[in-house]
Order: sequence, then C-alpha cells, then structure tokens
Amino acid sequence: RRRRTRPDASRTRLASTCRRLGRPSMRSRERAVRVNADDKNINDILALLRALRRTAADDADADDEAFDALCGLERFFATRLRAGELAKSRVRAAQAKEDGAVGADAEATYAAWFVKHYKAFIERAMDVMVDGTRTARVRVLALAVIMECVRCETPGAFANELYDETLKRCVTSSTLSEELLGALKARYLTRIDVRYYTYASMRKIIEDLREGKGLRDDEASALDVARNVYDVLNATPRDFEDYRADGDGGGAQNDDFAAMLAKIRGATGAGGMGGGDDDEPATTAPWCKEESTAAADVETPKKKRKTASSTAVKSKWMDGKRHRKLFSETWVALLRADFPEDIYRKILMRLHVDVMPHMVNAQLLSDFCINSIDIGGLTGMLALNGLFILMTQHGLEYTAFYNRLYELLDASCFHANHRRGFFQLMDVFLKSPALPAYLVASFIKRFSRLALKAPPAGVMVCIGFIHNLLRRHKSCAVLVHRESRDGEPLKLIKSDPFDADENDPSKTNALKSSLWEMETMRAHYFPQIPKMVVLLERDLTDRVKTKELEMGDLVAAAYGTLMREELDVRMKKVPLATHVEPFTSLFATPDMKRCFDAFATTA
Repeated sequence: RRRRTRPDASRTRLASTCRRLGRPSMRSRERAVRVNADDKNINDILALLRALRRTAADDADADDEAFDALCGLERFFATRLRAGELAKSRVRAAQAKEDGAVGADAEATYAAWFVKHYKAFIERAMDVMVDGTRTARVRVLALAVIMECVRCETPGAFANELYDETLKRCVTSSTLSEELLGALKARYLTRIDVRYYTYASMRKIIEDLREGKGLRDDEASALDVARNVYDVLNATPRDFEDYRADGDGGGAQNDDFAAMLAKIRGATGAGGMGGGDDDEPATTAPWCKEESTAAADVETPKKKRKTASSTAVKSKWMDGKRHRKLFSETWVALLRADFPEDIYRKILMRLHVDVMPHMVNAQLLSDFCINSIDIGGLTGMLALNGLFILMTQHGLEYTAFYNRLYELLDASCFHANHRRGFFQLMDVFLKSPALPAYLVASFIKRFSRLALKAPPAGVMVCIGFIHNLLRRHKSCAVLVHRESRDGEPLKLIKSDPFDADENDPSKTNALKSSLWEMETMRAHYFPQIPKMVVLLERDLTDRVKTKELEMGDLVAAAYGTLMREELDVRMKKVPLATHVEPFTSLFATPDMKRCFDAFATTA
C-alpha cells in the first residue's frame, strides 16, 4: 500500500497565517508569471483579481501587489482580446444560453468564464484608477491597462463604450489627480480617435448633469464634475484635419504597453507619472488601427459579406467636419451648465483663443458672452474679449454694448488683475469716429471723475483716454473751453450737471459739464501727472500739430514700474542744505497750524 505524504508543517502554518492576515501566500508577481506561462494555471486569475481589491489598510504591500496583478492580468486578457477571443466567447455563451446548454461542454463553460472574469477585471481596474488611497504609479498603470483593453477588445475598432465608461468614472470621481490627467493628456488625447470619443463622452456627461441625473454619494459634486470636464476638454488638442493613413505612429501594440510600463516602473515619484512631453513625442495616429479582425471567424457568411463591403467606409473620427461639429456641441453644452466661478473666469479668458476659432458657428456663443458681460465686474471685463471677436468677425449686433461698457468702467478697474487687457480693448472700442458726442462726453467725464480717486498709474490712464477722445471728437471740446453766445459772458454754475451715478450715457448730461477735475490734477503729488495735464491745454482739434498718446505703455504702468522709473532718473539739480533762515515749524501758515495743531512744532 502506497504511503501518503503529509504536507510540510511550516508551509501549512505559513499559508494559514497569510490567509488569517489577508495576505496572499504567493506573491502576485509569481502568479502573473505562472498564469501567462501555462494555461493550466488559469485559476490564478482569481487570486490576481483579489489582489486588486486589497488596500493599504489590509496590507502594507497592497500597491505593489496591485501593480504586479495589473501587469499580469493585462498580459493575459490583452493577448486573448487581440486574437478575438472575447467576441468568440460572447457568441458561444449566447448560443449556449439559447440552447439551454450552459455548462454542457468545456468550450461553453470557458466562454462564460472568460466573459465574466474579463468584466470583473475591468471593473476592478477602474476601482483602482479612481481610488485616492492608491499611489500615482498604480493609478496611472490602471488607466494604461484599461486603454490597452479599449483598443484590443474589438480588434481593429475602438471600444467606445468601454472608453466612455472609463472617462465617466474619472470625471465623476472626486479624486481625479494631476498625474492621471497628465497621463491621459500626454499619451492618449493626442490620438485622433481618442479625441473624437472624448468629446462625445464629455457631451454625454454634461447633458446628464443638466437633466438632473443624480450622482452617487462616493462621486464628486456637480460643480466638481463640471470642473473635471473643463480640465479634460482644455487638455484635448484642437486638431480637426481629416485623417489620412500615412503610416505615422505605427508600432506593435505590445511594444506600446511595454514602453508605458517601463516608464511607470522607472518613475521614482509622482512627478514622472503624468509626463510624456520630455522624452516621448506626441503622435496623432489613431489609438486603434484599422486591422483585419480575428473575430470574423465566428460570423455568419452573410455578415462576413456585409463587413467586407463596409470596410471602405471610413470611421466617424476620420472626418474632420464631424470632429469639429462634435467639438462645438460639447463646448456649447458645457457653457450652458453650471460650473465654479474660477472655471467661469478661465473660460472667459481663453474663449476667444481656444474655442471660437474652431466652432462651426461661433454665434452660438453669443448668449454666453452677453450674459457674462451683463453680470459686470471682473466677469464682465473678461467677457469683452469674446464679445469683441463676435462683433468684429462674426457679425453680432449688440445694441446695448456701449451701455454695458460704460457700466464696467468704475474704480475697481484700476485694481483688477486683468486691467491691462480691459483698457486695451476699451481703447479699441472708443477709436471709432462715428460714436455720438453724448456717448464720448460721458466716457470723458467718467474718466475725469475716476481720476480723483485712482492711483497714480490709473490717473495717467484716465488722462491718456481723455486726451485721445478730445482729439478724435471736436464736438467734445466744449468740455475744455466753452465760448459765450452773442458776446455775453458765461454764467458760473454752482454744481456740476454731470450725473455720475447714471449708468445710461445718454442721460448723464456730460456735454453740459466741464473737466474741472483735471484742474485739480495740477497739484497731484506724482510729478508726471501735472505734466500730462498740460497736454490738455493744447488745441487738440488740430490733428496736424498734435498726436495721440500711446495707450499701451500707460495701461501697463503700475506702482512698481513708476517707482523704478523714478529711481532711474538722473537728477540734474540736487537740493542742498543752503536755507538761510531755519525752519521754525512744521506747518508754516496760520490756517495749517489751526487745522493741524497737534502736529505743529516750534523751534
């Protein structure tokens, strides 16, 4: 009788201890090698899937185990996906279910097993990708693994449903990291087919938000989702040329993933996770090449003929016009949604550069720009860029434009971060000689009134605008010099008829007023301002002897630049201590002594 051997006691104790602590008795790297070396070890797939569910709270080496498990599972499933095994398994499992023969033969059993565990692998890879407790390298690898499945799931075609679900999990997650977004931008969003389906997915997500479809408790808020959508759209290159297969970006798919894996393993920190700009040139070649598919083996002859006849039809992402249309629809949908204030301002700053030139019909952005300028303040200032492009290049007629521009001009403009661009656009808008006199006079008076409380750089801007507007419009010269009628002397007015609180330029009575504010600027403490006021005494209606002031240098001035200019001035006359009579008090006149008695000192 054959003698039975007892298992090694130490090995048994180690296995039981590992099970009790929740740790695998065999490392994931060993299982990954075993499962890809021999199909007899296919049951190790279950252990690798379990490794993806462990977190740092369960095991200190959970991230390393998940990293190795992802590599092994990607190799196992991707190899079989490229061979068309998923399509075969789905067809075989469907047939077995219809025939009621599920589990009747080994082939049907394996088909059902493969489909089930591939689905579990994708779900757990997505969980790892959006798990904020994981390290950046593991999360980026999970994204790379899923993207390999996107192009291998249906050989020769883009698995847009899988990619749509992947992007949705990323965007609706509250843990979308810079490393994950950087990897998506550097490696995938440059691809023409990935860009197309990115726009389609983002549009769908935004529409779901607008329709009020609720988010799960573990997902981000609606505003954060809108922020993530903007980040993804902003990271997507704007390229809408028709795709022409010229062999660019070729290479084996295995080598592609191997290069990505080597890069992630070689990164010593999170800084190397989202790269790609330094050592890997961006390519626009499609992520999924059009290739002969092995899944055709399971199709019927009739479907084969249909597939063969339709291979000449190019995919949607190859058409540049369709690509541009989807881009326009996505951005219009985003601008109709609610998003945070900081994203609102970022959009306004770049709308005329990044979005308008690529829109099928830029006038679709008119409502957004008009509503933004109606808000006023900094938001209205930033909306001027887009509104200016729509009016000058796309035929937008906005009758209340100058009323809104007049409302935007207030004391806060001289302290805003984007004041330079605002005043440059203001100069462009007021250059037209066809503007009515009442409108120009209202702007002149508002600049004059704001100069009383503005900082030195702001006062110089105000005087520059007043000078140029008086030179362009002779009818406004009455603000400086008003001649009497019939030789009778003009009567002095007791109060300024200008209504500074009126926001309608046609009701301010500016033409009945005068620039008395400029007279007070003669005593300004900054020496450059009185010199500029003297320029207003010239006959500005003579366009031959006068010239406009360059506003570019004036709007760029600030306290820092003015200080540097004053410190760099070379003094021709230096004040010396040669005063004959010594000072006897701080305030010389009796009135000053009476007003500032506490500060008056005598020798």
